[in-house]
Amino acid sequence: MKNVVSLKSLAKELNISVSTVSKSLNDSEEISAQTKERVKNLAKLRGYAPNPIAVRLQKQETMQIGVVLPNIENPFFASVLKGIDELVSSSKYNIITFLSNESLTREKECLDYFSQGNVDGILICIAEETNKKKTFDHIIDIKQKGIPLVLFDRIPMQPLGFDTVKVNDFDSIVRAYEHLENQQRRNIAFVSSIPTLIVGRLREDGYLSKANNPIVVAHEDINELKRSIEELIQEKKVDGLIAADINATLLCNSMIQKQGLTPSKEIALIGYVDASHNDLSYPKISYIDQHPQEIGKQTAKILLERLEKKEENVSTEDFVLNTSITIGDTSS
Repeated sequence: MKNVVSLKSLAKELNISVSTVSKSLNDSEEISAQTKERVKNLAKLRGYAPNPIAVRLQKQETMQIGVVLPNIENPFFASVLKGIDELVSSSKYNIITFLSNESLTREKECLDYFSQGNVDGILICIAEETNKKKTFDHIIDIKQKGIPLVLFDRIPMQPLGFDTVKVNDFDSIVRAYEHLENQQRRNIAFVSSIPTLIVGRLREDGYLSKANNPIVVAHEDINELKRSIEELIQEKKVDGLIAADINATLLCNSMIQKQGLTPSKEIALIGYVDASHNDLSYPKISYIDQHPQEIGKQTAKILLERLEKKEENVSTEDFVLNTSITIGDTSS
């Protein structure tokens, strides 16, 4: 087994105290330049490296940021995580990522672990079950423990007293509706597999604010949603579709193809897709780009600034990112 080079072993070899070795490596003004040079030269020769755990304990920092994602299978959250990692990796911190798998219980477990002195700050998108039950006490408790936390994407309607980062979901759908209107679409339906999620409700509200004769097809059960979309298209009730999420978008596109309809010409579609996958497919779907990597970067940026300033009782920030529409074959 390889011998570990420690402050004690360096001190013994130099015949000085452990305290002197430590102060020399930390450039203390109490130690002469000659002693510092001797210590540093030997440390380099022996391959000494500070124990990271000891350093963290000394500084009372973990140098870790906890991230809680509700679902990694959704490409959106994978892209958000990429943005978080890109920004955090350029700082002194590392990230620890946990998945709640849309479970309130699991989300509580994640936050409980993080709050036991294992991270300096937390980034979280709340689970679907948390959203449905409107149970946020476990998140509010983090504030009482003095740990900076930033909420992103799914932001509860009731303020929880934390920084937030989200996109303009309501306005995004309004602009999508106006785009289809400009193409002379007169019967535009809204399709959703996330009617109970906060973002799903905001997107539906955006649609309802524009539609004179609203047609809403919303089911969490995918098979039920599929049947309803197929029936809607078969009966030729619509000439435009706005899908509220990835599942709804892919189902709409599939049903259009199944009915042998020409994308854009007979029925137009705008929804949400993974941009990289969409580039490899045909027809390319027109989609609302939420710029998920930017969400991740902005979320991480706000937390890093909080950690750097170490200020308490600072007013929270609600950051809203604008989306954009990327036109593809389904609404060109």
